[in-house]
Amino acid sequence: MEHFGSFVTLAAIPYLVGFLALCFWWRWWLLVPAGLVAAVLAKVEFASVNASDGAGAAFGIILVVFAIIGAASGFVASGIVVIGRTTRLQALRAVYVLPVVFILGFGGFFAVTWTQQKIREARYAAPSAACLDNLHPARIADVDIALPVAPGILLFGDGMSDHHYILWSNPDARAFCNEADGGSAP
Repeated sequence: MEHFGSFVTLAAIPYLVGFLALCFWWRWWLLVPAGLVAAVLAKVEFASVNASDGAGAAFGIILVVFAIIGAASGFVASGIVVIGRTTRLQALRAVYVLPVVFILGFGGFFAVTWTQQKIREARYAAPSAACLDNLHPARIADVDIALPVAPGILLFGDGMSDHHYILWSNPDARAFCNEADGGSAP
């Protein structure tokens, strides 16, 4: 948990800087050019840090990515405040919008990353043990035989969390077992 706190602190500072850079542009004729300049700078800086190598490259990528996410969140917050001022909606005042967008923008990255990880785990999950253990009917050269599902290779890092590094590498067996579990496989 200590490492997670360090990462959040490392990510929060560039996020805050990016957010503050664009969250107070409350005139559309100032917000649009500021957003375009920020987008161009973000593209250039991300390309630059992504092309670098060495020990600090990962650190630089984290800083730039969270600064970009913060700037995008600040831009969205400013846009919502501009809309609120134009429509005179009290719920879209800066005092309400800025904290909500700040929290949702920062938490949104982690929510999207967590969702992508769960989707990846589901996609690469090993087939059910029942499907792997059972023999399945097959017909080869007009002879009925029963065959097991082809084995897969289970890859994971030694000493690493099994929940994040598992990759079962036989997608054909996974597809077959999905159909067999549903009763549609021969």
